[in-house]
Amino acid sequence: MIRTQPLLPAAVLLCGLSSTAARADEPAPAAPVEAGATPAAAAATKIEAVVVTASKRQGYVNAIPTSISAYGGEDLKAAGIEDTRDLAKLVPGFTYADSGFGTPIYTLRGVGFADSSFAATSTVGVYADEVSLAYPVMTKGPDLDLRRVEILKGPQGTLYGRNSTGGTINYVPNAPTPFFTAGAEAGFGSFGRFDAEAFVSGPITDSLRGRFAASTVNSTEGWQNSQTRPGDTLGKQNKQAARGILDWQPLDDFSLRFTLSGWRDGSEPQAPYALALQPQNPFFGQAGLSPAVRAYPLNPDNRDPRAADWNPKGNYGLHDNFWLASLRPVWSLSDDVKLTGLFSYAQVRADGSKLPQGGLNVEDIDQQLFAYIRSYSGEVRLSGNLFTDRGDWVVGVNGNYDRQHEVIVGYGSENSLNIGLFGSTPPLFKPIFFQAGAAKSDVHVRSGSAFADGSLKLLDSLKLALGVRYTQEGQDYAGCTYVLENNDSILPFPYFTLASTLKGGNSVVNQGECGSLDANAKAGLYTGELNEHSVSYRSVLSWTPRKDALFYGSYTRGYKAGGFPTVFSVDQASLAPVVQERLDAYEVGSKLTLFDRSLQLNAAAFHYDYRNKQLLTYFRDPIFGALQYLQNVPKSLVEGGELSATWIPLDKLYLTALGSWIRTKVIEYQGLTSQGTAFDFAGQPFNYTPRLQATLLANYTFRLTSALNASPGLSFTYTGSTNATLEHDPLFALNGHRIFDARLAFSPPKREWILNLYGRNIGNAFYKGSVIKLGDSVFAYTGAPREIGVNLTYNYR
Repeated sequence: MIRTQPLLPAAVLLCGLSSTAARADEPAPAAPVEAGATPAAAAATKIEAVVVTASKRQGYVNAIPTSISAYGGEDLKAAGIEDTRDLAKLVPGFTYADSGFGTPIYTLRGVGFADSSFAATSTVGVYADEVSLAYPVMTKGPDLDLRRVEILKGPQGTLYGRNSTGGTINYVPNAPTPFFTAGAEAGFGSFGRFDAEAFVSGPITDSLRGRFAASTVNSTEGWQNSQTRPGDTLGKQNKQAARGILDWQPLDDFSLRFTLSGWRDGSEPQAPYALALQPQNPFFGQAGLSPAVRAYPLNPDNRDPRAADWNPKGNYGLHDNFWLASLRPVWSLSDDVKLTGLFSYAQVRADGSKLPQGGLNVEDIDQQLFAYIRSYSGEVRLSGNLFTDRGDWVVGVNGNYDRQHEVIVGYGSENSLNIGLFGSTPPLFKPIFFQAGAAKSDVHVRSGSAFADGSLKLLDSLKLALGVRYTQEGQDYAGCTYVLENNDSILPFPYFTLASTLKGGNSVVNQGECGSLDANAKAGLYTGELNEHSVSYRSVLSWTPRKDALFYGSYTRGYKAGGFPTVFSVDQASLAPVVQERLDAYEVGSKLTLFDRSLQLNAAAFHYDYRNKQLLTYFRDPIFGALQYLQNVPKSLVEGGELSATWIPLDKLYLTALGSWIRTKVIEYQGLTSQGTAFDFAGQPFNYTPRLQATLLANYTFRLTSALNASPGLSFTYTGSTNATLEHDPLFALNGHRIFDARLAFSPPKREWILNLYGRNIGNAFYKGSVIKLGDSVFAYTGAPREIGVNLTYNYR
């Protein structure tokens, strides 16, 4: 909720501008305030120190020798950040893309993994109060009652061991308070949107504190318009989230935190729009297209962010839910040594979520998802100080066990694989061969690691930090493609039988049976194992010539574990896993506070040597046409720079500029394009990685009357062009775009209430977030259109 502190422009925290401090149960050191000035006066004219805990210790963000972005909960709300997918507004170098299957694709500094599987893991690790949300689908829930979010860039494998080659995002919730407090917020916006959030916090007994928060987001009108059916909309929102935290401290040297949180999403999913037709059928091509598909009025030059299309009989909707329980005991064994435990169970499910794909107004390649992930995790670590205040150390062990189950049902009554008869109306006109097929997988993942990390002052101004983690992981996989037993076709599904015969086998595959073929053309369930181990490490040398200046250089090695796909396949070879990727990162940077702490200037330059980058690509199957599979890119590189500046030229006027420049390049990889043709990718830049991103923000607070302040704010975000394919096919281009947001807040001086008017993407800019080839079309997902709204917040203390 909105706290009683000055409303700052979104993103100023990157440079340390906020009074946001550590959690209430972790007292922060006193922020430096100029002698003779009150904290309130200093907050209005000088850049304050920000305390973060992302390195599993407390520290001022500008005293930590790594690139960190930190944003307070109030600033996230002001910027319209509703979940992890929106952070691209505030973090140059971070991007989000829609996989088409409901799985978010996160990329940070060019390091990403564009897999569409429900259980795909990300190169960007996401944590909720240090508890791993190991799968991106777990992060789609609304942000709720946050103290702050911390984004660490570059490999973080020593302290955060689960696949953090790109970076780590750690959400820190508001903690239970020692006094009673409560707050509520309600708002209205475009498309009939209504959202509300409330919290209550305070002591329950002398040793027990609690905090409960809940939110809901609903809309009565879909934000997308059908291109062929005027008045038909899609995209209504229906999301809820809740969190409860209990902090118990029965002894001075022992505390226990229990957290239970969850969310559900019953919204209508986003639909794409079709850019082009590319028949799935490899034999008949354009001649095999359904007449309804062939006649569809394509709009490749679309510039309307609300334009899309879908099958009006599709009954689309999400049925996703997530919950997480965690327990954190902390023992202070002495003044210098602390023992911390962290134990959690998380579960995310999709109970029949129906997703529109293809961007057409017929059933060509719709998907329905039945899946769950159950994740168990435990960590125990010791931490302490070295030589009183000369250094610190952390050692620990971590273990995880995940169980994944996924079934993707594909509906394609108008798909070109039906060769001549389409639809599902009278029996005579049922599809001959294909109505509904499915890909399924079951995976068990076991991992364990041991880690150590520490720092030591070699001189008063020179510090060395070292870290290492050994990880071992094993995966057991079983999966295949099959046709549902209730498949609505005239004939039993013949494709797998035909494929077996053409390849020299003799399998007869009936409906409901696995049809994926092994090396001997025998159909059946594919099983596999993947066992890997790695040693991640980091070394950082930092120099602090004066209190407000930090220079550092680092070398870090990080890994992301390999994995198996869940894709439609004829050949079991396409179900083979990718192996772990490795990234060696070299970085230099500086953090400078200048001009009597009115200017914060941070800069970083980095170079990554990338081995076995994981990639989702295509192959052309002789029966099914273009299908997806996983590959490793043997050798590639990433290099670039970041710059951020926050300036307070006048009392309560905040100006912020953030930017990143990233160059990526494949050095060695020969594979297949989105059309399944051979291609040498050497020299190609990465997909989903714009070279340039920038953000500019301004916020000013002034007094209207003695009882009322006004705070206007503006923000501008630029994202350069990129491509959804590694070969950079022009059809899959993602256009550069500029987004303008504005807001105007009114509040009394003590901010007991805040009235906020906002406009997001006020220029209604059009851009494509992702472009995908599936079924008979190439289709694109657009960014959100213009939104305007108002919300009112009230806090009681």
